[in-house]
Amino acid sequence: MRQSLILLTLFGVLLSCINTGKTNVLTNTTLNQHGDTTSTKNERQNLIKELKRLQAAFASNEKGKIADLFSFPISNEAFGIYIDDSTFNEQLDKNGSKVTRPMFIRSYPGIAESLQINQLNQLFKKLNLDNLLQKDSLEYEAIIKVEPCYYFYGINVENDLVTLTVGTNSNKDYKSKNISEDEIPENDSSICEHVLWWKFTFDGKKLYFKEISGAG
Repeated sequence: MRQSLILLTLFGVLLSCINTGKTNVLTNTTLNQHGDTTSTKNERQNLIKELKRLQAAFASNEKGKIADLFSFPISNEAFGIYIDDSTFNEQLDKNGSKVTRPMFIRSYPGIAESLQINQLNQLFKKLNLDNLLQKDSLEYEAIIKVEPCYYFYGINVENDLVTLTVGTNSNKDYKSKNISEDEIPENDSSICEHVLWWKFTFDGKKLYFKEISGAG
């Protein structure tokens, strides 16, 4: 009887230790997850703040403020500026295909058109940046029934890469006017489909310009 009592006591102590260990593991996991969630939320709030900074700069249409978004000089392979400006292009050749801040400021009107700054403004108007607290991507299509082409906008966050997308696409529901067999429809992909990607890297606090690329 005495031996049985001792065994029961030892079993109770052992069971208590095991349960205590399980509680600690669960608590630590929950705290780590909570910490990670808080960190992720803080980073996403910082990203939204940075995107709103971009939005304000582009909306101002002040070339100095927009130039401040970039770290000059920048290789034109990353910028992708192609404008009909002999002075700009001559300077670009002299600089080894690098764009300087003075070049950007002087030729800003043509650069703004080339880089579709107006459409970036539309992107920020069409997309609610605060929704990035719950989502990694936002998209909007500005389809007008009577227009052969439509604009589309997007923001995508993948790890430390943030991509702003502006482009045009074919309105498949558009009914072209009577055309001959050898004419290209107004909503043909060769006319309507173009896209520009603005890419930034995000370190958890700040956005840094990476490159601009396009297609179509």
